[in-house]
Amino acid sequence: SSGINAEWPLRPGIHLMPRNTEQFVVCNRTNTVSVMNMQGQIVKSFSSGKRQGGDFVCCTLSPRGEWIYCVGEDHVLYCFSVSTGKLERTLTVHEKEVIGISHHPHQNLTATFSEDGTLKLWRP
Repeated sequence: SSGINAEWPLRPGIHLMPRNTEQFVVCNRTNTVSVMNMQGQIVKSFSSGKRQGGDFVCCTLSPRGEWIYCVGEDHVLYCFSVSTGKLERTLTVHEKEVIGISHHPHQNLTATFSEDGTLKLWRP
């Protein structure tokens, strides 16, 4: 057994940091998303703070790597400041499971897509 629940498949969750390509962000279906170095060491981590219902299902980065945006299984968008390490904002984004998230390359605009087929745009 792979240990992955077929009902909640693991989504691609590795993103290179835009300003430091020696580091990357890992989102792996826990309540914590981590910035790791090439040696696999955790440099910084960010948590939803929830024991149940707060596991992150997907994440994206702002174009300059200043923000990490994670969506939890609770349908909440978590906005973390990379520099301070703080959770700056939360926002309920969908009623159904979120399948994906992406940040616009030139604007402060984030898109989320849900299993019910809805695409929503946000200015976090």
